[in-house]
Amino acid sequence: MNDVVAPENLSKCDRTSRSVAIPSLSTETGALRTLSPSPLPVGGPAAEALQLARTGGARPGVGFARLRLEIERAWQTVMHLDCREALVIADLIEHRANALSAVVPKTLHCEIAALRAVAFVLQDDEAAALPAAWSARGPDASARTAHVASTVCRSVYWRLGDLERFYAVERVKLDKRPCRMQAVSAQFDLALDAAVALDQMRFSAARLLAGHALEIGRRLLGTHVLTDALPACIIAQVLYEQGHADEAEALLVARMPNIRECCAVESALRAHRLLARIAASRGQHGRALVILSEAEALGERRGWPRLRAASLAHQVEIEAGNGRIEQAEACLQRLAELAGESRAASSNVRFEITRLHTIAQARIALARSPSAVDLASLRQVHRDTVWRGRLYAAVPVALLLVEALLVMGERSEAIGVLVGLLRVAPSVGLYQTLVDCSAPVAELIEDIVQQRIVPVSDTRELLPYASMLLTRRQRDAGEANGPFAARRPNVGAGLSERERLIVALMGRGLSNKQIAVELGIAPETVKSHAKHLYTKLSVKNRTEAVTLASRLGLLQIPRSLSV
Repeated sequence: MNDVVAPENLSKCDRTSRSVAIPSLSTETGALRTLSPSPLPVGGPAAEALQLARTGGARPGVGFARLRLEIERAWQTVMHLDCREALVIADLIEHRANALSAVVPKTLHCEIAALRAVAFVLQDDEAAALPAAWSARGPDASARTAHVASTVCRSVYWRLGDLERFYAVERVKLDKRPCRMQAVSAQFDLALDAAVALDQMRFSAARLLAGHALEIGRRLLGTHVLTDALPACIIAQVLYEQGHADEAEALLVARMPNIRECCAVESALRAHRLLARIAASRGQHGRALVILSEAEALGERRGWPRLRAASLAHQVEIEAGNGRIEQAEACLQRLAELAGESRAASSNVRFEITRLHTIAQARIALARSPSAVDLASLRQVHRDTVWRGRLYAAVPVALLLVEALLVMGERSEAIGVLVGLLRVAPSVGLYQTLVDCSAPVAELIEDIVQQRIVPVSDTRELLPYASMLLTRRQRDAGEANGPFAARRPNVGAGLSERERLIVALMGRGLSNKQIAVELGIAPETVKSHAKHLYTKLSVKNRTEAVTLASRLGLLQIPRSLSV
C-alpha cells in the first residue's frame, strides 16, 4: 500500500478522540500555553503517526523526496479547508523528519510550521497560528515559507486589531517567477491591506487595493481562482456603501458556489452578510433569512463560530425589526449558547461573539421593552470596536446607540453621536449604511434637516448631505414596496423552458460545457441559448443573468424538465 498520504483518503478516516499538546502564545498575556486541538482521526495518517511515536520514528525506505511529496499533498489539503487532516499530516511528516534528521534540512521544519500556521488561522485559532508562523519565519526558511508565514502573522494581527504589529511585519519580496503559494500569499496580502482600509472607512483605497489583488490573482494564478473571494467581497462592500447594490450583488453571486465550498471564514462571513443586507434593503426579508440560515449551517459545518454568530445576530435584527419577537429571541438564545461554547476559543472569536450578542440583546430590548436597554454595555461595545480600528463596523453600533439613547431620553447625547457621523460621512464616502438606518434615527436626521433642533455646534454644512440621505431613503422605500418583478414587468416571461433551465443551471455554478453534458446537447447550442436569454433579460453576461434570474425566482429547475 502506498504510504504517501492523499487528501481524498483522509476524509474517509474514522474520527475518535486523540489530542496532541501544541505549545502556543497567548495573545492576551504573551505567555506560552498548551492547546488541545480538535480530536484527530484514528486510522490512516493518525495511526501511522502514533506508531512512529512509539517506535522512535524510523522506517526504511522513507526519504527526503517522499517527505517533500507528502508536504505538497498537505498544502493541497489545507487549500481545500481540510485543516484537521492537514494537521494530522504535519504531525506525521514531523515524526518522519525527526527520524531522518541527518538528511532533512531545517527548511522543511520551517515549512511544517508554516503549514500548521495556515491550518490554525483557517480554523480561526489565532493563538495557535501566531507562534507557529513566527517559528516558520526563522533564518532557515525558504522564500515561499517566509512569505506564507508573514501573511499569517499579518492576518492574525489584523484580526486582533493590532495594526502597529500588522504594519511592522516585514514584507517578503515576491520572486520574478513566484510559485503558486507565493502568488496566493501576495494576493492575500493585498486583500488584507484592502480590509484594513475598509475598516478605517478609506473606501476608495480599499477598492483600489482589492482591485489590485484581483489583478495580481488573474496575472499569477489564472482567471478562475478561489483566492479572489476576499478582495471581491471587499469591492462588493464598497460598491454597496456607494449605493450600487446591483453591482455588489452580481460580484458576489458569481462566487457564491466557491465561497460556500472552498473559501475561508472571512469571505463567507462578508458575502452572506452583504447579500442578506441587500435583500433586506429591498424588503425581501424572507430571502435574507434564508441566506443567513445557510450561513449559520455553513458555520456549523466548518466549525466557524464567528460566522454562526454573525448570522444569528443579523437574523435577530431582521426578525425584531419586523415585530417577530419570539423568533428573534430564539435566535438570541442560540447566540447565547454559542457564546458559552466559545469560551475556550481565541480572544478575537470571543470578542466578536460577545460584541454580536450585546448588539442582538439591545435590538430585542428596543423592540420589546426599550427601558431594558443596557446603554453601558452598548457604549462599551462601540468603544471596543473603535479601539480595534474597526471604524466601519462601529458605524451600525453607533446608529443603534443613537436609537437606544433616544428611547432612554438621552436626546442630547443621541444628537451628538449622530452629528458626529454626519460630519465624517461625506469625506469618507459613508452613505448606504446611513440610508439603511432605523426609522427613529431617520426622524432625527429629518429634525436636523428641518432645523427643528438646536445642536451644540453649527450643522448648516451638514444639511445638503443629510437631505440627500433622506431622499435616497424615500426612493429605496418606494422601490421595496413592490416585488422586483413588478418593477421590471414580464422580463422573464419570454424565456423558453430550455432557457429557464439553462439559467437555473448557471445559478448552480455549472459552466457551459457542464450544462451541455447535463442536457446532452452541444456546447455551441448552450452558448446560443445563453445569448438569447441575455437579450431577453437585458443583461450583458451570465453573472448579471443569474443575479436577475435569482431576484425573479427563475433559478429553480422546472419540474416538467428532467436534467
